[in-house]
Amino acid sequence: MLLAGAVGAVDATGAAAGVAGLAAAGFAAAGLAAAGFAAGFAAAGLAAGFAAAGLAAGLAAGFAAAGLAAGLAAGFAAAVLAAGLAAGFAAAVLAAGLAAGFAAAVLATGLAAGFAAAVLAAGLAAGFAAAVFATGLAAGFAAAVFAAGLAAGFAAAVLAAGLAAGFAAAVLAAGLAAGFAAAVLATGFAAGFAAAVLAAGFAAALTGALAATALLAGFFAELAATTFAGVRAPSTLATASFTRPTPWASFRLS
Repeated sequence: MLLAGAVGAVDATGAAAGVAGLAAAGFAAAGLAAAGFAAGFAAAGLAAGFAAAGLAAGLAAGFAAAGLAAGLAAGFAAAVLAAGLAAGFAAAVLAAGLAAGFAAAVLATGLAAGFAAAVLAAGLAAGFAAAVFATGLAAGFAAAVFAAGLAAGFAAAVLAAGLAAGFAAAVLAAGLAAGFAAAVLATGFAAGFAAAVLAAGFAAALTGALAATALLAGFFAELAATTFAGVRAPSTLATASFTRPTPWASFRLS
C-alpha cells in the first residue's frame, strides 16, 4: 500500500508539471501577441505558473503525505492487528497451556488420590487379613488349650479311675485276706473245740470203762466166792450207788 501511494504521488507530480508547461506556453504566446502587455504580465504569468506549479506540487506532496499517512496508518493498523492477533494467539496458547496444565494438575491430583485410595485400601485389606490371621491364631490357641485341658482332664479321670480301681482291689484283697484269716481262725477254733470235745469224750469214756471194769471185777469176785463157799454169805458189799459222768451209763448196785 505504501508503494501504491508513492506511485500515485509521482503520477500526480507529472500531471502537475504537464499542466504547468501548457500554462507557460499559453502565457508565452499571449506575451508574443501583446508584447508590452505580455511583458508586463509575463512575470505575473510566470509567477502564477510557478504558484500553480507550487500548488500542484503542494497538493501532490499533501496527497503523497496523506497517502503515506494513510499507508502508515494502514500499516500501523495492520501491525496493531497483527500484534493483537499475535497477542490473542499467545493468550490463546497461554490459556490452552494453562488449561492443559490445570488438566494435568487435576489428573495428577486424581492419580495421587487414586493411588492414596489404593494404598489405603491395600492397608485396610492387609490390616483385615492380619486381624483375621490373629483371630485364627487366637481361636487355634484356644482350641489347643481346650484340647490340652480335655486331655489333662481325661488323664486325671483315668488316673483317678485307676487309683480307685487299685484302692478297690486293695480293699478287696484286704477283705479277702481278712475273710481268709477269719475263716482260718474260725476253722482253728472249730477244730480246737472239736478236739477238746473229743478229748473230753475220750476221757469220760475211759473213766466209765475203768469204773465198769472195777465194778464187774468186784461182782465177779463176790460171785466166785459165794459159789466156792457153798453157803450164802451175807454180802459184805455195801449198797452202793454209782453215778458215772457218762451220759450213756448209770449203774446202781445193791
